[in-house]
Amino acid sequence: MTLFLLFILSISAFSFIFSDSGQYQLTNGADFSCQNNFQTTRTISFSGAFQNIPQVFMFQDYFDISNVQSEYQFSITSITLNDFSFLVKCPRAGLIWSIRYEWIALDDSRVQVINSFNIDPPQDKVLNHQLLNADAAIIGLTSLGYSGKIEFQLLVTQLTKDTVSVAITQVPGIFQNLKQIGYQILLVASRDIIDLGLVKFKLDYTSNAINLESNKWLIMPIQGMNLEYIQQMRFKAQKTFGASTATFSFLSWVAHDQSEYTVQSLWMSYQLIKNYALECFTLRISQKLDRSQSNRPTFFVQILQTNQIYNAVGEYSTRVYKPIQNINFALEINCITGKRVKSKFNKCNSCSSYGKNYQFNHQCHSQINLISYFPKFSQIQSVNQEFKIIITATNCLVKQILYNQAKTEQEIINIEFQDP
Repeated sequence: MTLFLLFILSISAFSFIFSDSGQYQLTNGADFSCQNNFQTTRTISFSGAFQNIPQVFMFQDYFDISNVQSEYQFSITSITLNDFSFLVKCPRAGLIWSIRYEWIALDDSRVQVINSFNIDPPQDKVLNHQLLNADAAIIGLTSLGYSGKIEFQLLVTQLTKDTVSVAITQVPGIFQNLKQIGYQILLVASRDIIDLGLVKFKLDYTSNAINLESNKWLIMPIQGMNLEYIQQMRFKAQKTFGASTATFSFLSWVAHDQSEYTVQSLWMSYQLIKNYALECFTLRISQKLDRSQSNRPTFFVQILQTNQIYNAVGEYSTRVYKPIQNINFALEINCITGKRVKSKFNKCNSCSSYGKNYQFNHQCHSQINLISYFPKFSQIQSVNQEFKIIITATNCLVKQILYNQAKTEQEIINIEFQDP
């Protein structure tokens, strides 16, 4: 008995992490001589154990690369609850003296990381995504290959409900020098970042002071270069935090040319805004005897704003997109004589179980064969919304899919036949 109690206590005392961050630098030496097809795999341990496999977003923030034909390739090879591994390969003769990556890891269904590693030859891409409320995209450079002066910028040209388009600017006579490029895309809701904008700079550069933000990472991924290819590319990112402000810098430790670089600077939240289910704020119910249809379906569900109709047994998924915020349903129940119809509508997310739902009971008999419900739901947030509608012979269920730290389902409508 004592051992059993200790086992329970040890489990309850164990805490998971849901976010993490860090840096990793590779520097020329016995274990990193990155040229002529050298490759290495490195593993980074998280500061604790994640509950679910996290998503890892990486971008380069330190460059020490020869001004000869150079290339380094990068890819994340595995992610576990406790660590992740990545591969770096250098296929050309130019020595990669040192590179450093900044990384963040999130166990959260409100973000999505898309990999586009080692594109050879460089080209525009259209990539699929599944993130319901993606309206901001952050690109982080992960690899380069070049044979002369290069000038490019990575641009998100379109972000739709299911794709993200990335273009690479092409300067005639120069673009062919860019042999390979790799990047990751971090998709988020814009409400979870503070975008400080793009910065174009020549070395050395230090930003103006910016307000310090709590529960957020300051990140500055490189997204473009106008590299003169005269001197060795040598610079690093640096952050300085004060009591109420912060600055970021890009500094070189040697003489440098007039190359120009572009970064996106932003605060990225690691405590993202919570999504809530719709709440029913008004409801009209009617019941009557209607003999106008002899083959009426048992359940009829309509989303009025989109005119989507579901009336057959099955499971359906649908999404309703901004700017639609409040949603009205029309539901018709073809009564089964002798049965009782029990209905519930979510009215209060923050209430206890007692006041959480509107609940009703209606009796089916010879004078009532049709019960209609017209609930109107409100949403305090301007977000896209996803629903699952399940119809069986005796039950109609509408669930809202909620993307927070974990993906969950919450009932907002439940109508079922019961024996009296």
